Amino acid sequence: MEARPLFPRVLAGAAIAAMLAIVIFLPELVGLGWHAIHGKTANYDGWRIPVPSGWFAMRHGESLTLERMLHIPLREMTPTVVFLPMHTEKDAPFNANVWTEVQVAIQSRRGYQLANTKQITMIGVPGYCWEFVKRGDQSSWWITCLAPSEDLSADFSGRQAFVAVFYAILPRITKSVGET
Repeated sequence: MEARPLFPRVLAGAAIAAMLAIVIFLPELVGLGWHAIHGKTANYDGWRIPVPSGWFAMRHGESLTLERMLHIPLREMTPTVVFLPMHTEKDAPFNANVWTEVQVAIQSRRGYQLANTKQITMIGVPGYCWEFVKRGDQSSWWITCLAPSEDLSADFSGRQAFVAVFYAILPRITKSVGET
């Protein structure tokens, strides 16, 4: 019986180990790769949106989505932040009570219940947030925040563990260089 050469077995083992390492560290690699190419912010309709470490940004139509890849994406909901224009009349006054009713109606149909409302600073201006938790799963959150004077909305969906990351993004949004 002829012995097989050692080199092909070592090469195959190294290839398997490399593939396994890529699979294990894929979320970190995607985040690092995005940041290496784009830096720490994403440009969106005249805004510079901070992208946290381990997250990446992509455009979908008129929205900008920030996502954090998870090691086991089927086990948990992927933390996601979506920025969209508000599409309101320029001269229409903002009424937080009306927006609360609308947000509660929308999220209630999706299985969430209102947990809290808060006023925040978003983009350096006053903003409003509605925090919802999933009925039967208090760790699943949906948060909608609006900066009415800037016509910008930000929605978060994901586990409670990522809520602080979301709230850290909002006050750090700035106008893009050269934008008014």
